[in-house]
Amino acid sequence: MIRVFLRKELMEIRRDKRLLVSIIILPFILLPIIGLILFATLGAQQPVIEIINQNPKNIPYVNFVEKNIESSGATVVMNSSSGTTPNAIIVFPKDFYDNVTNISRQAYVVLYVVISSNQQAVNIVNNALYNLLVNISSQRIAQLEKLANTSVSVDDIRNPIYLVLGYKTSSGSTTTSSANQLAQLSRLVALILFPSVTPVVFYLLEGITGERERRTLEALLSTPLTVRSFIVSKLLTASLLGFLSSIGDVLGTIIFVSVSGIGLAINLTEMIQLLALIVITYLISILLTGSLSLALLYIFGGSIRNIQIINFLILSFGMASSFISLFINTAQLSFPLSLIYIIPYVQLSLGFLSYVFGSIQESIFSLLVTTIISVVLIILVIRSFDSERLLLK
Repeated sequence: MIRVFLRKELMEIRRDKRLLVSIIILPFILLPIIGLILFATLGAQQPVIEIINQNPKNIPYVNFVEKNIESSGATVVMNSSSGTTPNAIIVFPKDFYDNVTNISRQAYVVLYVVISSNQQAVNIVNNALYNLLVNISSQRIAQLEKLANTSVSVDDIRNPIYLVLGYKTSSGSTTTSSANQLAQLSRLVALILFPSVTPVVFYLLEGITGERERRTLEALLSTPLTVRSFIVSKLLTASLLGFLSSIGDVLGTIIFVSVSGIGLAINLTEMIQLLALIVITYLISILLTGSLSLALLYIFGGSIRNIQIINFLILSFGMASSFISLFINTAQLSFPLSLIYIIPYVQLSLGFLSYVFGSIQESIFSLLVTTIISVVLIILVIRSFDSERLLLK
């Protein structure tokens, strides 16, 4: 009996071509493509350090730092000679040479950290500047050996240069250290924000296909209730239930951000803006989840197996966008790497981060376009559905 039933199940699977494509071919293609995109994007985003020299006499020291940075695997651009957005900017001021060559003075170097950059770039710069410090210190000690009677500051010998730290947004404007801390905090928020909308998928698909499984769908369609009204009501109900089921995650995220903001002494205005952005992005992600669920339901059908495939696809998109938010620098995304924006939820993730990183127009564009596309997709799918499409698996 078991063998007969198993044979029946296998025959059903073999007849369902879409299921075979979804289970075997689609994941086999989709996951490697996402992996290759992530690998290529990370590989192409090597740290870029810009050095600005304001005095030709500083060139020996500039060259020293440049060689140290390049030996660490980073790319150096000089005096904004490239259109590439750097991760950090080192400025050798005009009086650097005069101060560094005077044994009784301290010279300084200005370092701007672009807040969307990764920590690796900052570590490389700090290491290069430390090597420069040691080199200059050794030169000064050698001079003291010849000037035994010269009165100098011991601190100037041990610390011949000091660092003036500043922060810039990806658009080039000067910002504060709290904005940098807020940017790093936002990456963690993006990591946990998008998977929290996945309950919408379950409620929507179960709400539509569950009517058929309970044999109530035909009765509903025989009433004056139209197919469009049926789907819209299910979409709204699923969105509400999904929001209620994940409201704990959202509130937890808001509390986490608020407490972290207090601990990191982040500006209150910036904190309020971030919290509002979290809510807006979450609501748009619910809308996007509903549109994707309806589109995939229309494409694959509403069998139990196909519903599992749809759940897997949407969860994969959400997880991909979360991990991308941890590693990708939005300011350095250029074609063809910018094609990752076509992955669902990625445009929301990068749009969310772009706002925090200072690219407000780019953020508004990403969020607005995602909202419009989601609404258009919902309208198109609803118009395409008919009673026969709903009744067929």
